[in-house]
Amino acid sequence: LLLSSLYYLFVVLLEVPSGWMSDRLGRTLTLRVAAGCWIVAHLCFLIGDDRFVMIVIAQFFLAGGFASLSGTDVTFHYDTLEALGRADAYTRRQSVVSSIGFVATAFSVLLGGVLGYVDLRLVFVAALILAVAQLTVAWQLTEPPVEQHAEPFVRQITVCLGYLRHRYLGWIFFYGIVLVTLEHVAFTLAQPWLTEVLGQTADDIGATPLLAGAVYATTAFVGAGAARAVAPVSERIGAVVTLIGLAALSSLIVTGMAVSTSAFMIGLVAFRSAQGAAAPVLISAAVAPHTARRHRATLLSLNSLAGRLGYGLILLFAAGAANDDVLGVLRWFAIGSWSLVLLLVVTAWWAVGRREVAVTSRLS
Repeated sequence: LLLSSLYYLFVVLLEVPSGWMSDRLGRTLTLRVAAGCWIVAHLCFLIGDDRFVMIVIAQFFLAGGFASLSGTDVTFHYDTLEALGRADAYTRRQSVVSSIGFVATAFSVLLGGVLGYVDLRLVFVAALILAVAQLTVAWQLTEPPVEQHAEPFVRQITVCLGYLRHRYLGWIFFYGIVLVTLEHVAFTLAQPWLTEVLGQTADDIGATPLLAGAVYATTAFVGAGAARAVAPVSERIGAVVTLIGLAALSSLIVTGMAVSTSAFMIGLVAFRSAQGAAAPVLISAAVAPHTARRHRATLLSLNSLAGRLGYGLILLFAAGAANDDVLGVLRWFAIGSWSLVLLLVVTAWWAVGRREVAVTSRLS
């Protein structure tokens, strides 16, 4: 929990500067920086052994990679389609892209589970190889044409926050904050929870890496299906209802984990990636058309920052109060999760009544 909290707080430090860099200096440069950060992170993990300082440094660069990627990947996709005159196809195309990513994740975590069972260091060797491959691919990407660059940093933040005067975008921003917590409460304690399911201890994890790899692979396949399904489902029942339903599913999962360590509960945990796979597609689809190109990555980064700051503080508090009581922490997480779902429902009634879409001309 302590290392996880430090990771999220590092992301908070790096999130908005990396989003501004994406809007100011370019998408492709920021994607290359993300890959470079991950190379350094996995090197530190690999040579760090059990030295806490080295692991913290690795967490810093891991956070730098995710902060640089956050918002930049989806805006790079949208900007490219916009330049080709195909922006209307974004939601369905991004659903497919997200689905492919989760399928790749499924195979990677299966491999990670096997490698971790043999030697946990091999996991970081494999991740390092993939980060080098990512940097190679990122170096081949072409920057979409740019008409206007982002404003200076402080002005950029002010303008992006101004978009939140639009009620629907304000609610989407709030949902993005809640998403970080709901998506990760089950994930953060999944491995110690699985260790208890197997009847093992933190000092003798046994076959936990194999089980974790299998469970995460299953969740990734479920996430791939959720990502592909979210576009047609949201077209049928609406984006707001779809997003709230995904939030309720995440709360149900952490509640099930808090109630029981039965192996049967693993079937529920398999749906953990559904919200994390599907919701970002709808969030980016809502933000991109209603914001100027030079503001998109910064606004999404601000959203991610707010969510990670909140969740990082929650983890920091939980780390001090947990006393190795996994189920006790999960029970508090469950209560908090359902409280957030209730807030989403209440605020949605306020937000969806006025869905103005002509905000770009007023705020850009």
